[in-house]
Amino acid sequence: MFVILSGCAAVGKNTVINTLLGEENSAFGFMPTYTTRAPRPGEVEGFPYHYLTEEQFREKIAEGELFEHEFIHTSFYGSSRKLLAEALATGKTIIKDIDVKGAVNLGRILKDEVKVVTVFLYIGKDELERRLTGRGDSPEQIKIRMSRYEEEMSYFDSFDYTIENIRLEDTVRRVKEIVAKESSH
Repeated sequence: MFVILSGCAAVGKNTVINTLLGEENSAFGFMPTYTTRAPRPGEVEGFPYHYLTEEQFREKIAEGELFEHEFIHTSFYGSSRKLLAEALATGKTIIKDIDVKGAVNLGRILKDEVKVVTVFLYIGKDELERRLTGRGDSPEQIKIRMSRYEEEMSYFDSFDYTIENIRLEDTVRRVKEIVAKESSH
């Protein structure tokens, strides 16, 4: 199963994923994304991203390696066919965070290849701004990300499930419940 976790910037997608992956005997695996943005503090090559130059990214597009790609918040992001195959080969439930447009597109593209479950995380606009500020985004980046809030929220109904991510423990529990439910179908 391939679980796509999406939502606004700073909604906590990576925190949820890191919690699920960090559990003892985790049933979850991860598929990194290619990006041209610089790593944030604590990020390392390969998790959660493979960092490329714009030229390298364009080569991946030209070679047809990417299922989908998008230019978001001044950087390119894309999902790799090769990296998905490697992740699925582990036999684990793969969880990945993707922007809202990419999530809808990738879910549609992959629906005949693997069971895809899409989950939209959301928070209120004031909480979003507080989280962006708290994680150290620059005022320019905060403005860019806040300007996309309404557009990103407009995808709310395009997902299989939605979760308001107020408390990490509740969100992680809910994601596990969704996976258990979908695994039984």
